[in-house]
Amino acid sequence: MNRLNKISGYAGVAAKIIMVLLVICIVAAVILLAALYFDFDLIINEFADEPVTRGQIQAAAVNGIAGSIVGLAIMYFINRLFTNIHKSNALFTDDNVRDLRIIAILLAVAAVVITIVSVLTIVFLLDTADVVVGFNPLVMLLTASVVYIVSLIFSYGTELQKQSDETL
Repeated sequence: MNRLNKISGYAGVAAKIIMVLLVICIVAAVILLAALYFDFDLIINEFADEPVTRGQIQAAAVNGIAGSIVGLAIMYFINRLFTNIHKSNALFTDDNVRDLRIIAILLAVAAVVITIVSVLTIVFLLDTADVVVGFNPLVMLLTASVVYIVSLIFSYGTELQKQSDETL
């Protein structure tokens, strides 16, 4: 159990670092959109291999914001899960089952939201009907299913833990 406590502590720290990076991505995308809105002279074309349009920048920023917000919500609950495991030194608790189920739901919602935002930004900001989303929602939906199944296993483990504690 000592190894589990140690690993969950490291995983909690890693989740916090990822959350900070996601917040930085959100702030950077908002600044980029504000720069476009106020028509600041951007030097993006200086660094791009091909000329970049205003619509492409807007689409990238909006997709970045949507993906980062959803990722931030998921990472919050992952951090909470590992923090609970680290502090309580127990896997099978009702809090952990709840956090796993919330993560599964958020993953499923993220698959739908990111796909819709990507398609809408491509259609409205890039003025094209050629919709190519560089994201596979089926992988995220499969991951959500696996996490939900793990939550069911944790739920069963929690019941066994309660029965074991009552017997002792």
